[in-house]
Amino acid sequence: MLIHLIRHTTPDIEEGICYGQTDLGLVDSFDSERAAVLKKLKPTYDAVYSSPLQRCTRLADSIHTNQRCVDKRLIEYNFGDWELKPWSSFKTEPEKTWMNNFVDQAAPNGDSLLSMQERVMEFWRELEQKNMQNIAIVTHSGVQRLIHAHILDTPINKMFRLRLDFGAILEIESSPEHKLLTVRHL
Repeated sequence: MLIHLIRHTTPDIEEGICYGQTDLGLVDSFDSERAAVLKKLKPTYDAVYSSPLQRCTRLADSIHTNQRCVDKRLIEYNFGDWELKPWSSFKTEPEKTWMNNFVDQAAPNGDSLLSMQERVMEFWRELEQKNMQNIAIVTHSGVQRLIHAHILDTPINKMFRLRLDFGAILEIESSPEHKLLTVRHL
């Protein structure tokens, strides 16, 4: 099975803003960014999965497939009350406490990294059972990092060591008969 795990292109929001599940539009360079991503992909896929946020669905709609699925489990981390707040303003005690323990502690009215991991891994386990050869998944860096950490058996508090630019593609190839797994950054 070959899986292309694709991060959405550049959202239309200034840098330094916390925006997890906010449904943002895309910058004016979307068409050229989309073209650059599509050049690296296969001509067609057995299935294309996408987060429901438009920054993912717009790119996913450009990938050729006969089976398209929007799955809410592929949505980004929910920062709850902190959505659209500048990261530089995270100075209160609750914010500092969360930043020191984001794995276990949920943002107010949002996710903990463990709860996000649970929903992403549920999706991943179902995907592993599918009988398909080529799959594309358009999602967010948090989801990509969680899957990458799972595959490499890395603690999730270390997952931010992986750099994922907008439009980044992780290629995951599994060979069940040899129990091998290859991960490439395209």
